Amino acid sequence: MTGNARYRSPHRLPALLLMAALSAALLLAAVLGYPALRRGYLTAHDVPIGTAGARPITVSAEQAARYHLLSAAELIDQNGAADGYVLVTERQGYKSRIRVQSTFSADGTLLSGIRVLEQNETEYLGVRVATEGFTAQFSGRLAPMRLWTVPMLGSPIDGLSGSTVSSQAVVDAVNDAWRFILDIRSVSFR
Repeated sequence: MTGNARYRSPHRLPALLLMAALSAALLLAAVLGYPALRRGYLTAHDVPIGTAGARPITVSAEQAARYHLLSAAELIDQNGAADGYVLVTERQGYKSRIRVQSTFSADGTLLSGIRVLEQNETEYLGVRVATEGFTAQFSGRLAPMRLWTVPMLGSPIDGLSGSTVSSQAVVDAVNDAWRFILDIRSVSFR
């Protein structure tokens, strides 16, 4: 019976309370710190684009097909200097084509934001790709994008539960726009 004596130690309760307190503190730190850590990962500061207008970019049929591109324009500031890019690309979602407008900084690496212009995805599931909660994740991120579950380089985006195909279609549309910018800027990113 002496073997069980150590489990009845008077220090058992304080040790248990100490472990519970440390676990709670660690959990609280993780919950509060996780969004801030994720936001900082491959994220640049917000770059406001104060545009005065836009110049259309001529897109060849080959580029339109390769990048699923519907329209492209270069944003210009009040002095006529290039201030960014705005592109509309389209990818197949789960149920419909998803049309996405992506706005990039002047160097083409920083995504200023996206808007889902058109989609007809599954009710209550895929339609959520057009909500602010999903699209806001793209603002201030460095291209290329990827879903958190995809093991590759790129800024991670949380996909929508039950709508992985629709989420991936939006990510692919944004990446198509970024690749088009690299193409017209003749930049090799490999």
